[in-house]
Amino acid sequence: MELMTLHRLEQRLENEKQRYVRQQEREELLLRRMQRTRQNIENLEYALQSLERIIRLHRRHRIIPHAEVDSFFDGASAVYDRLQARLHLNLSYSFFCYIISTRYLFESRVRLPNRRFLGFATVFSYFKKKRGS
Repeated sequence: MELMTLHRLEQRLENEKQRYVRQQEREELLLRRMQRTRQNIENLEYALQSLERIIRLHRRHRIIPHAEVDSFFDGASAVYDRLQARLHLNLSYSFFCYIISTRYLFESRVRLPNRRFLGFATVFSYFKKKRGS
């Protein structure tokens, strides 16, 4: 059995302090991830409630003609900014686009029989383009 020297004890103490700092950093990262996940869950629950309400009320989707898609997303971007400022939340683009997609159908410029309306991914890309990111 080796005797602990002063140098070894100091070295061991320093190693433990460094490990503690790394653990704190991982804990902070985990807490931030958990907060984002909690916000995503709340946003998904809201999207689900909106869709269920629309189905329950037998509301039809409002159709946005292709000529008005650009101006629609200008307005949607302004609404997104107001919601961010008022709710003090970091709303995800995708959840916001899910809500939009539950209520509106966007006509495609392509007039193929099975391609009359834009899909979610296209709506999402239009919104991201308007947001500039």
